[in-house]
Amino acid sequence: MVRQRSAKPLFAGSIPAVASIPVPRDFNFIGTVESHGWYRLAPFRWKKPFLRRIELLGGVPCDLTITHRKNALVITGAQDSAELRAKITRMFQLGVDLSEFHEKARTSAAHEWAARERFGRLLCGATLFEDAVKIILTTNTMWRQTVRMSELLVAKCGRDGAFPEPEHIRRFTPEELQADCRLGYRAKSIHALAATAIEPCHGTSEECFRSYQRLPGIGPYGSAHLLAMDGRHDYIAVDTEFRRFVRATYHGGRKVRDATLVKRYAKWGRWKYLAYWSELWAEG
Repeated sequence: MVRQRSAKPLFAGSIPAVASIPVPRDFNFIGTVESHGWYRLAPFRWKKPFLRRIELLGGVPCDLTITHRKNALVITGAQDSAELRAKITRMFQLGVDLSEFHEKARTSAAHEWAARERFGRLLCGATLFEDAVKIILTTNTMWRQTVRMSELLVAKCGRDGAFPEPEHIRRFTPEELQADCRLGYRAKSIHALAATAIEPCHGTSEECFRSYQRLPGIGPYGSAHLLAMDGRHDYIAVDTEFRRFVRATYHGGRKVRDATLVKRYAKWGRWKYLAYWSELWAEG
């Protein structure tokens, strides 16, 4: 059975607080939110121009509403704090410098729009753990199943609708997670991940790529994706969509080796993944 939520969340009846967090000049709020599918995964809820999610701050669940006004993100539902700023900064990649990518993009007809529209930041979870779990949920499945697994995992393990922290997942066995959240084989990986000390990597991209691959359930694809969540695009997450797009765009649909497909973006240096993602995103 899925664990019942508390009858009355701790934030119920409280007076909404408001925090304002400055953003870089090249920030695009809607472009960041819709940069990839995370905004469709619990606990995110997106109804333009408001992004909502329940977030644990100081151990207390807060129902956040996030929007963009002038040069700041305006967050309703929580007091300004170092923890809130750290989580929002990660969520919207506010610390990522895109100036070099945008400079390169202006010289490419296929990428110029990204510089013009200030595209390049990816929506992330509040923590590396959240992103790692969601990456595991995307492997070997259909997107609608990823959405459902995320919903069930938050409902069973999360506190009042927040994304579960590692200790919340460890309360349940892999068998319970598999049965109640429809995780299949992913239940063991997610349970093992929750028992692992997972910290953002601050080494070189090569070091971090190897480090992330050692996490339960995270292979080369997941490691490249986690690097992108860190704002590093040296490695491309090769999957069926990448193969389809590059073969169709550059090779007339012919089957080509992965190494040849990846080489197509070598000239972009440390922005390889984002260069590809910009092309895919523009395809619609």
